[in-house]
Amino acid sequence: MRLDDPMLDSIAREARDAWLVEAVRHQIAYMRAKIPYWRQRLSAAAVDEHGIESLADLARVPILTKDELRALRPAALLPEESRPKLQISRWTSGTSGQPTVNFWSESDWTALVATTSRMLARQSPMTHATAFNAYSQAHVTGPLYNGALRRLGAVVYDRSQHPEEFFPTLAQTEMFDFDTLAIPAQTVRGKSIGLANLLDDNPTFLARHSVRWWIGSSGTFGAETMDRVRREGVEVISDLYGSSEFAVFAISCPESHGDYHVAQGHVLVEVVDQAGTPVANGQFGRIVVTHLRGMDEDGHACAHGGTQILRLAAGDGATLLDEPCACGLTTPRLRGVRRVGTTG
Repeated sequence: MRLDDPMLDSIAREARDAWLVEAVRHQIAYMRAKIPYWRQRLSAAAVDEHGIESLADLARVPILTKDELRALRPAALLPEESRPKLQISRWTSGTSGQPTVNFWSESDWTALVATTSRMLARQSPMTHATAFNAYSQAHVTGPLYNGALRRLGAVVYDRSQHPEEFFPTLAQTEMFDFDTLAIPAQTVRGKSIGLANLLDDNPTFLARHSVRWWIGSSGTFGAETMDRVRREGVEVISDLYGSSEFAVFAISCPESHGDYHVAQGHVLVEVVDQAGTPVANGQFGRIVVTHLRGMDEDGHACAHGGTQILRLAAGDGATLLDEPCACGLTTPRLRGVRRVGTTG
């Protein structure tokens, strides 16, 4: 299965899970062979990837906490063979503790861009968008949205990296014509100024530019802001969810506000209880994420070669919904995402 194949989001859950189990076995074997830290941790937990027959069997693998991740030197999680092939490295903001850094190899970045494009393609209101990307290119979402939109055939204008007080985003947008805007709802340190701030400065900004598609991330979009932009003519709102260590891996459901469909493949996303056991449908738990697959030059899935992270609890929790959705997708959904802490 290719990571840019939309079938991944609509096939029967059993078929997708079988593919994910095989990918998990392969990635854990790779971690064991290439990273001394994981070799020791997996051996101490008596984890044998050959015995993983279902995603539920991952309960044997200890959850990695943010404190444990912060205690490691970044290169300790990088395979030696991948270091000449690294394409992107980004640090977290450090708002909840010491910043951590994540590296993507060339094939990892290709997989992330392809998956993000796969999510966005379902929601695009036009064949070829012209986008203003207001996300900072110093944050992973900046180059990611650029790559994903261009993969969809869009023209993308990136925001200048001048400080807001020197060359405001609002002034920059006046230099371009565009129908799509990538920007968070609220100002987020290191990412971008928020759309709400632009609308406070210029309430008719979206209508005057004839913006039809708003793409963003950095938390759930409030109903008031969504109503506001729809009144300005925006047809589609795509709210993506993820974390700094993994970038985006889920997208808002057009049928059920507040639900996020997980795009499994480049990562594996689980919702687990305090013991690390996957929760049942309709139950709340911690979100844990694993770097899972890269994508080679022929479009086939391959090992994730950059930072090796297995079952990291990045600090959020959600209710898991794993039944087919009214929108037609069969992917698991996250409902009611909220912070639960990073050390538990």
